[in-house]
Amino acid sequence: MSRFYRLFETLVDPFAPASKATPPASLWAYLTSHYGPFYRWMACLAATGIVVALIETGLIFYSGRVIDLISAGGPEGFWSRHGAELGLAVLVILLARPLMITLQHLLLEQMLASNMQEQVRWRAHQHLLGQSSGYFQNEFAGRLTNRVMQAGEAVEDGTYMFFEGIWYALSYVLSAAVILGGV
Repeated sequence: MSRFYRLFETLVDPFAPASKATPPASLWAYLTSHYGPFYRWMACLAATGIVVALIETGLIFYSGRVIDLISAGGPEGFWSRHGAELGLAVLVILLARPLMITLQHLLLEQMLASNMQEQVRWRAHQHLLGQSSGYFQNEFAGRLTNRVMQAGEAVEDGTYMFFEGIWYALSYVLSAAVILGGV
């Protein structure tokens, strides 16, 4: 299992060489300066978020469909008329849904959370190593270290929350609106 997790952990190298220039001053520019190696995998995260939300809203829609099928045709002969469709629904529920949720969380937890935080910290550390001793004269003990540690967590948390919360909720609401619009 460890080798399986390592596969996702090594999708992005947090210690890859990067620009030694001063980090951007604006928030958006700073965030996007760290997203470079993650863009391809962020697209996968966005896709898995949409698929998971579609499956979840599809389950709500399909439970209504099953009720409609039972009430329209009655319980006798229900399995013979709709057995193949129900079998496909069971496969989606038992296989596709858990696989997509697992893939989404592997990308979130193993690829994004573990690597982005370390990348931000490593780049901040590299930036501090390039400073003269005068740069540190007017700093309180530990303040720079604290900033390095918190910057990594802040960038990773913001990105994680976007994909885990905002993107999933937006996908869920839009797919629910499409389903309700068709009812």
